[in-house]
Amino acid sequence: MDKERLLNYVAPCSLVCYTCMGCKEGAVAECAKKLYAYNEGVCEFRGLHMSEEEKKKWEAFFREFHETLSNMSTAYCPGCRKFFENDYGHGFGCLGDCMIPACVKEHGIDFCAECNAFPCNKARNMFARHDDSIGEAWEKGSRRLHEVGLEAYFAEKKDVSHYLHYKEKTK
Repeated sequence: MDKERLLNYVAPCSLVCYTCMGCKEGAVAECAKKLYAYNEGVCEFRGLHMSEEEKKKWEAFFREFHETLSNMSTAYCPGCRKFFENDYGHGFGCLGDCMIPACVKEHGIDFCAECNAFPCNKARNMFARHDDSIGEAWEKGSRRLHEVGLEAYFAEKKDVSHYLHYKEKTK
């Protein structure tokens, strides 16, 4: 995969946009599109082979499931780099006051970890206003990205939930 595409999938903070449910070209949207397509006609098929009571329950469930898949497949966020470059503000999964895209652009780098000031207090303070687990994920991810490089980092993270640090926080 070329560097430009990888830069769209990995945010300057090291979070992987590719696995965010808001990412237009991400894994969640692509999987939802496929699952939606694979399930075309299932409701009708099941309806032919069920009692009326079972059919009503199934149809209600399946309509909601199909609608959810449709919504997930129409994600709109092109990634925080593109949002920032086009002055759209922040993307779907971004923090409203995130200064990282502007900061890396100002420093002429792609990621926080490439900066001589990393990990800086400016970013740490921003994350602290929201959730320490995001700050921890930023620091850990940035260090790993710097250690192994963009391609290897993406390969490691492309199948890991964008939101995993929240789950780990609640344990």
